Amino acid sequence: MRRSRPTGRAAFAELAAPDAAPVADLCCGIGADLLALAGAGLAVEGVDLDPLTAAVAEANIGAAGLSERARVRLGDATEIRAAEYSAVFCDPARRGRRGRVFDPRAYSPSWDTVVELARRAPAGCVKAAPGLPHESIPDGVAAEWVSVDWEVKETALWFGAFTGTGTPSRRATLLRTRTGSGEVETTTLTGRGLGAPPVSEPLRYLYEPDGAVVRSHLVAEAAAAVDGALLDPAIAYITSDSLVRTPLCRVYEVREVMPFSLKRLRAALRERGVGTVTVKKRGSAVDVQRLRRDLRLAGPESAVVVLTRIGSRPYCLLCAEVGSEEAG
Repeated sequence: MRRSRPTGRAAFAELAAPDAAPVADLCCGIGADLLALAGAGLAVEGVDLDPLTAAVAEANIGAAGLSERARVRLGDATEIRAAEYSAVFCDPARRGRRGRVFDPRAYSPSWDTVVELARRAPAGCVKAAPGLPHESIPDGVAAEWVSVDWEVKETALWFGAFTGTGTPSRRATLLRTRTGSGEVETTTLTGRGLGAPPVSEPLRYLYEPDGAVVRSHLVAEAAAAVDGALLDPAIAYITSDSLVRTPLCRVYEVREVMPFSLKRLRAALRERGVGTVTVKKRGSAVDVQRLRRDLRLAGPESAVVVLTRIGSRPYCLLCAEVGSEEAG
């Protein structure tokens, strides 16, 4: 689970030589990423088309004491000469007048323009939405999906020198905040070219891969990490008899497996005195909110209900979440 190349701010930090050309932060907004890059020791030039936004970014630079390394200029990011910078970073606008934009072709600047700017620079990084369609990822780049505390936050595409040598990779980077200390633990899973994982009937434990692992198509690597197999070849649930502590997946102990039936599920939960359920689903058409109402539960116990499909049949797994201290 090691990186083939540094990612995030660490990747840009390699460009912090005193005589290096500045990094361009295109569409810099009020400067959050710009400040992070400057804080890593880089010279950074932000570019933004909106005068007020650029003025706020300049004020933030001054407040952070980074005026010697960072500056902002008003301008059209699409008109820069990318080759004159050591690297280009771009987080295109993903909101329009009607709210969030999901089609990358509707980003501002347009997706094709942003990709072309990143290609022209010696190195480049483009930040995109976590649900970026895989068909929108250009050839020859490294693609990284980032999650924070189990929620996928973004996709990052790495160009040029940032891709390293060899075949461009797919990777999932998982940030976990440690309870109590507040420290952040980082894990990166990189593709190893594994084939399709084996398929198995439900075993003692069920592993739910992090969304970044799923988005990066690295479920086979996650299954190998827990000596597991898939319940269904098309669904990202892993089953195993091994209990493994891993930041790649949540883990549940399977208590009962049954074909899905509201009546049977309700009876099983009531028999266990379950009044509180956490419902998980992948590959299931069940309406979760309606299911909660129809169960009409009462009792002191809690359970995790996993709705999925095995082959062509809908199934339900009654589970208990395994705490990290229980996994070896």
